[in-house]
Amino acid sequence: MSSSRRIKSKVIADISIYPIGLGTSLGVHVQAAYNAMRSERGVRLVPSAMSTNMEADDLDSVFRAVKKAHATLIRKGAKRIAVYLRIDHRLDKAETIEYKIARIQGRL
Repeated sequence: MSSSRRIKSKVIADISIYPIGLGTSLGVHVQAAYNAMRSERGVRLVPSAMSTNMEADDLDSVFRAVKKAHATLIRKGAKRIAVYLRIDHRLDKAETIEYKIARIQGRL
């Protein structure tokens, strides 16, 4: 591939966000945060048991989705919010969540 051709990269992120101080059953709050992130255009979400994978064309979209989730938990009464966010922004190759999973599964 020539250096003049631009690769359409994706940002892949993994987020775990939860309120502290709202009890031990957090499912309704996590669902609200998930729905808030889902409202961000251009961000694709893939939930799992302990976190949610995110895929977007740019980093700003990921941060806007996280901010929406954070604001939602504040509105629901959270006094403290823990956010664990990991970001993989590969610029040399266009990858998707499915591509990364398939690569792992192919090596098992």
